[in-house]
Amino acid sequence: MKIKAAVLDTDLEFMGRLAKVFEQKYADKINLSIFSSEEMLYRSLKENHVDMVLTGQSVKMEKERIPEGVTIGCFSTIPDADEIEGVPAICKYQKAEAIYKMLLHLYAEGASDVKLKRSREDVRVVLFTSVQGGSGTSSAAAAYAFKKASDKKHVFYLNLEKFGDANLYFQGDGKLSFSDVIYFLKSKKENLPMKLESAVQTDASGVDFFHSSRNAFDLFELSDADVELLVQGISQIEKYEEIVIDYSGDMSERMITLMRDYADRIIYVSDGSSTGNGKFERFCEAIRVMEQRQDCGILEKIRLLYNRYSSKNSAQLETAAVPVVGGVHRFEGLGSGELVRKIAQTDALNDTL
Repeated sequence: MKIKAAVLDTDLEFMGRLAKVFEQKYADKINLSIFSSEEMLYRSLKENHVDMVLTGQSVKMEKERIPEGVTIGCFSTIPDADEIEGVPAICKYQKAEAIYKMLLHLYAEGASDVKLKRSREDVRVVLFTSVQGGSGTSSAAAAYAFKKASDKKHVFYLNLEKFGDANLYFQGDGKLSFSDVIYFLKSKKENLPMKLESAVQTDASGVDFFHSSRNAFDLFELSDADVELLVQGISQIEKYEEIVIDYSGDMSERMITLMRDYADRIIYVSDGSSTGNGKFERFCEAIRVMEQRQDCGILEKIRLLYNRYSSKNSAQLETAAVPVVGGVHRFEGLGSGELVRKIAQTDALNDTL
C-alpha cells in the first residue's frame, strides 16, 4: 500500500530536502505532493484523493476544508511536542527515517483495519531458545541476526524475554519502544503492520529491532495471543527475509506455539555443562511426547549450539537427539555489543542453521 500525502509548509528548504530524500528512499511507500499555497492545497483536495495532509507549524489549517477521513498532522520546530493546537506534531529536526516512521505511525492511527495472514511463506523464522539459564541464548541470537545483516539480509531481531534488553546489542533512532508495540497489540489492532513498522529501529549493522520497553513490567502484559499477532504483524511488513526470535525459559505454551507453528529452525543453546546437557536431554524427551500427543514435528527443526563452552567444565553429548551446528568458546571481559560481534565471526553461526 502506498500512502498519498499532501504537504504545505513555508519552509521551502525543508520541503525540498524532505521530498528529495523520500523520493530516493521511500518512493514505494509514500507519495508526497508539495504545495506552497493554501488555496492550491484545498483546491487539489477537492479533485484528488489523499490519505494525509501535513502542514508547517505556522500554517493555520482550515480543518473544515479537509475531506473526512484524511489524517491531519503538522511539522513542528519543537523537538518534544506531541501536539500543537490539537494537531499531532512531528519534529522536522530529525533524520528522514525518523520522520518516515512518525508519518507511518500517524497514518496507521486513523487508517482502516487490515486483516493479517498467519505468516508470510517467504519469511524464515529462526527461534533461539533454551531451558538452561545462563547459556547465552540472547547473545547467540543477536550475533546470528548481526551476521545475517552483515550478509546483506533483511533481518528483524525480536527479544521476547521478560527481562530482555535489545538495546544491550543494538542501537537506533526513534521515539517509540516495545511499550508502544504492546499498546498497539492491546488496542484495536487496526493496520498493525504499519504501526509496528513505525516503531522499528535500525542498528548501524542493519539489524532491525524494537527499542526496549520503558518499564520491564510492560512485558508481563504481553499475552500468548499478543505474541502470535506480533510475529504475524512483523512478517507482514514485507521487508524481512528472516525474523530472529529470542525466547528462553520453561517450556510454556508460548514456547510450544512458537516452536510448533512459527519456527522454521530452532536453535537450542547449551553451555555443555553436566547441568546444561541434562536439561537438554529432558527437553528433547518432552518434545517427543508432545509430538506424539499433538501429531506435529518439532524435533526435526532443532539444532544444538554450544555457547560459552569451556574446556574445563563443558563436554559435548556423545549422542545428541538433534544435529550439532557448532560451538562458541567463552569470551571474557567483553561488553554486550562487542561480544555479539565476536560470536558472529565464529564458524558456528553459518548458513547450515
